[in-house]
Amino acid sequence: MLSSEEREGTMKIGIIGLGKVGSAFLKACAVTAALQVVSVKAGRSSESCARLAGMGDFQITSVGAEVLAAADVVLLAVPDGQIAAAAETLAAEVGTAGRRDILSKKVCLHCSGSLGLDPLAALSALGIHCGSLHPLQSFAGGSARFKDIGMAVDGDNEAQQAACYLAEALQAYPFRVPEAERSAYHAAACFCSNYLVTITAIAQQLFERWTPDKARALQFLLPLLDGTVSNLHQTPLARKALTGPIARGDAGTVAGHLKILPEELQLVYRELALQTVRLASENGSIDEAKAKSLQELLKA
Repeated sequence: MLSSEEREGTMKIGIIGLGKVGSAFLKACAVTAALQVVSVKAGRSSESCARLAGMGDFQITSVGAEVLAAADVVLLAVPDGQIAAAAETLAAEVGTAGRRDILSKKVCLHCSGSLGLDPLAALSALGIHCGSLHPLQSFAGGSARFKDIGMAVDGDNEAQQAACYLAEALQAYPFRVPEAERSAYHAAACFCSNYLVTITAIAQQLFERWTPDKARALQFLLPLLDGTVSNLHQTPLARKALTGPIARGDAGTVAGHLKILPEELQLVYRELALQTVRLASENGSIDEAKAKSLQELLKA
């Protein structure tokens, strides 16, 4: 575990995996005084990208043990399905002959939102403190923004301390999600991010008939989406940003939607609408009679 004196200085970071998440951490740590990336394990293409981007002065290696040797905290930023194998490979490189007094000061954090700590068992067995640090952020566009986002942490006491220190150094807000609740946490994130993309893609599919092409359809829809997100920023309860026909109890408009929607979109519309009726009822924008009428229409 890092001493309080060491924590007041610079935390040395190692990164294994330079995909979207690993690269985002690399960029963010490079401009954070309390953090220093000292070693990165990457393939040739990732190595070239890192050098071309001028991300900093750090060791680039193909040996994970070298990353662990140089760093206080190692981020295992590989795809979820590769975390266990990467941990086992790293443990094999370190070897059981490694000095336990050195390994007991090391921390390894995977960056998965859905997984617990089992994939890091091989490292834990060597005395390395293991945990997780998952940024609640989408990196599809190569974003490196960590300021003001939430980061889910878990692990043994030392790992959690290190994860919280790292998150706070990046001006993020760490919060603990225990192993038994990781799937629920990740499902919430998927609703907010992944399924928002799915719903927007459905809207684009419906909308494109009135525009020159698909791109223009999305261009016209994005200000509506931005306005909705702006409204969400103004309230502590997401449901309070609800507008539209269900919020008004307009069963006629909803019936019109159901009449014209293609069959493959009927189910998703009905399920989302039923959840929206619940929100409108909680908001008090519709009474019990209107809620019941809408539910009967949507379940028909």
